[in-house]
Amino acid sequence: MNGHKDERINRLITELTDALCLHERATGIENILIVRDKTGFGFRAVSGKPNIPDNIPDENLLQIVR
Repeated sequence: MNGHKDERINRLITELTDALCLHERATGIENILIVRDKTGFGFRAVSGKPNIPDNIPDENLLQIVR
């Protein structure tokens, strides 16, 4: 992840992805997290697991939960 310029946001994204990963492991419920802003910052995770390849469009990820 190219980090957000605000370190607090980076920390909170990490905490959220950790919680989402634990939730998926406990329940089997998959989730998608996509965070983007105008500065070009972007972060994506599937069930709390980041590092989604850039060549996979957001729409493809969203199909997991639809």
